[in-house]
Amino acid sequence: MPKLLVIVTALLLGVASAQPQGRLTLEPMDGVVGTPVSAVATGLTPGTEVELVWLSADAAWNVGDGTFHGVTAEETRTVLATATVDDAGEATFAFAVPEDYGYVHNVFVEAGGELLARNGFTVAPSLEISPTSGPVGTPITVTMKGIGYRFWESVWHLAYDGAHTGWASAITTRGTAVFTLPATGEVGLHTIQAISGTHPVPYLNQQQSPNYKPAVPTVISALFEVTEGEAIMPPAPDTMTLPRAGPVTSEGDGPVLSLDHGSGTVGSPVQVTGAGFPANATVDLMWSSVTGNRISGAGWQEVERVLQQVQTDASGAFTATLATPDDLGGGHTLRAVAGDASASVRYVITPSVALVEPQVVAPGGDITITIKGVGWTETANIYTLLLDNGYIGYGCGFNSQGDVTIFLKAPGREGVHFIGLYPSIYQGEVVSPGGPTTPDANATYLQLPMLHHVDHPGEELPAFVLAFEVRGE
Repeated sequence: MPKLLVIVTALLLGVASAQPQGRLTLEPMDGVVGTPVSAVATGLTPGTEVELVWLSADAAWNVGDGTFHGVTAEETRTVLATATVDDAGEATFAFAVPEDYGYVHNVFVEAGGELLARNGFTVAPSLEISPTSGPVGTPITVTMKGIGYRFWESVWHLAYDGAHTGWASAITTRGTAVFTLPATGEVGLHTIQAISGTHPVPYLNQQQSPNYKPAVPTVISALFEVTEGEAIMPPAPDTMTLPRAGPVTSEGDGPVLSLDHGSGTVGSPVQVTGAGFPANATVDLMWSSVTGNRISGAGWQEVERVLQQVQTDASGAFTATLATPDDLGGGHTLRAVAGDASASVRYVITPSVALVEPQVVAPGGDITITIKGVGWTETANIYTLLLDNGYIGYGCGFNSQGDVTIFLKAPGREGVHFIGLYPSIYQGEVVSPGGPTTPDANATYLQLPMLHHVDHPGEELPAFVLAFEVRGE
């Protein structure tokens, strides 16, 4: 036998021997989360105790020191059911589709870790809204299940009445995204559409793409009816900020520095206490920050300045109350220094809306929105803006030390209008399991509103909904 034929034959025999002994049938082979599924494995050894195993992933955002690198994922295995193979060599299982990432999952029948049969099940994405009617301003809760984690499966764009609103992901929430939008527009029916596609805008003919999967819809939608009635106004912006972190204390030997809160919005009070410093000494409270930008070519650097001076008492202790500096969002080092004695803690500035004016404006009039505490990293340096659920653009806070001031013109239509402010991802190298490496930010979903902002990578950031009224003379 020729040498090449021997090698090929050996390879084929190896492949054949690696094949599972049985066959697994799933009915149905695709469905949304919660769908009942019947699984039957045949060709197995009678009396064998077997497990039905669901393969998925433990996915996470991949962020570095202020940078964004897409998604990482490690395989996970979950036992859905167990059975004993009958005299005919069959094992029957029943399960409901787990609340998990969408798209294809391998399903195995195993005994003692040995693969006996396998098949694939496709989890189809779904969309529901609640309520389905109400006056302008009604908070509409959108629930999407079965969002994927791989590159071509991780993004669904949302459109409200055909206007691009933003995108939803569910990397950290295992395929499920829950978020709210205010009802906008005139009395009548309005369409909420989710359109798949890891692109800067919706990919409208996905069914003709090389990544199309027939079991997965490319568009899922719902209808909301705006009814007559007084507009429902959003809560005050200061109620939408993140809760403050608890006390923090310096580590290590020597002097001790403590804060009553580890985070806060610009202007929020912080009580600073110190102990173990020199007696009757002047203590410099030093504040670190980052200055610069990404586009001028000059880059950025970390700088430190004296925020305030305090005096210790005869025991070397002090207490002072500071206002959270008007600075970039994110982590800062507060360092207390007296001669050779020093101690430091980390304090985080979180975003807030400082100004929305005027609350009543003429058609085409000027509106000013000011956000404080916007960050500097690739995942925190911009906030995106929606007007009546239509995406307009973003504002960057890096070069302006966390202050983002936006000027808009009011719509011409009279009535209550809504502004949404959502975190985003400014730039980065988008790497994802099962997908390409995309260093070009403009070729991906970056710089778009993250409607499911709970899933934001890197920092925990809030979203805000604001309202104003357009009123003619």
